[in-house]
Amino acid sequence: MGVNIRYIISYLIVLLCFSMPAYTQSKPIDDIYFITENYPPFNFEENGKLQGISIDLLLLMLNKLHAKQTLADIHLKPWARGYNALLANANTCLFSTLRTEEREKLFKWVGPISAISISLIARKDKNIQITSKQDLLKYKIGVVRDDAGEQLLLKAGVAFENLDQIGGVNVIAQSIRKLNKGRFDLLAYGDQAAIRTMKKQGFDFNNYEIVYSLKKGEIYYACNKEMSELLIQGLQNALDALKKEGIYQQILDNY
Repeated sequence: MGVNIRYIISYLIVLLCFSMPAYTQSKPIDDIYFITENYPPFNFEENGKLQGISIDLLLLMLNKLHAKQTLADIHLKPWARGYNALLANANTCLFSTLRTEEREKLFKWVGPISAISISLIARKDKNIQITSKQDLLKYKIGVVRDDAGEQLLLKAGVAFENLDQIGGVNVIAQSIRKLNKGRFDLLAYGDQAAIRTMKKQGFDFNNYEIVYSLKKGEIYYACNKEMSELLIQGLQNALDALKKEGIYQQILDNY
């Protein structure tokens, strides 16, 4: 009888150990606060609905993890506000975020989502030519507050006074209008998002040009560094599975 009792106790302990990860993972996933911005085609609001490559992927990742989170649990905010919330609040994720050397240790990363290029865009009639970082010092440059473009320019030695910081939910559209009006000489931003927004706003991109590439890199879901490794690995495994199944490529093709 004593042997049987010890066997039963041992079995229950093993069973408990196997069931705990599922429990500790499922509840925190539903508690994650997801923040995004307008950055097409990866994440953007159109006709009052959030959509994009990163949005679609995240919803499928959450579904794979049996989370209860829905589209309504993804919050659209200005980039600077979302970035500061990510730094300050545990259990928070922000996307899509360029993974850079300066940000590497600030966050935990799930991805990559896609490759992008942060570029300097100018009006063609300005005839701006940039061959080195030294040339950047001559110009007034529009940047999104706390965005990678701003951080890269400051690292390159551009004076803060030469940057025109822009904020708000519709920051790309605002930036393009200011560039068009000549409020600054160059716009530092992801070229895919900028070109797509230009076309949607009715601007002819033939009147503009990419004059310099600040950085080529990859965007990720960036999560607060205090988030558990179990959650991070769960999200990463779900994304990896979508890529392996071919669903990731299908989503890319849709946009």
